[in-house]
Amino acid sequence: MLSNNKKLIAVIGATGQQGGGVLRALQARGQFKVRALTRNPDKHRELAEKVVEADVDKPETLKAAFDGAHGVFLVTNLRKQEATSLSRRRRPYAPPKMPGSNTLSGQPCPM
Repeated sequence: MLSNNKKLIAVIGATGQQGGGVLRALQARGQFKVRALTRNPDKHRELAEKVVEADVDKPETLKAAFDGAHGVFLVTNLRKQEATSLSRRRRPYAPPKMPGSNTLSGQPCPM
């Protein structure tokens, strides 16, 4: 399959432990194009072919970060009061048809 035909997955927190692990796993699998999202893209150009700024505390950065994405990986800290507002801020820029509880394979997540 040609690279330009692969669906794009945007990974928020690509420099962190969970986001970084997901980013590396997606890259190793080779099934998707991966966009690394970070607050400081200039410091982390080596993470992925495409590294862009995304900061959940700056909603104006999210539209471009999610543009063209088939799916988004993100982790919220449910202990923070802002976790629910993150979902509300992200929603206007989220890719259409982004399943909230599905895996990248399209199979439902076990609950």
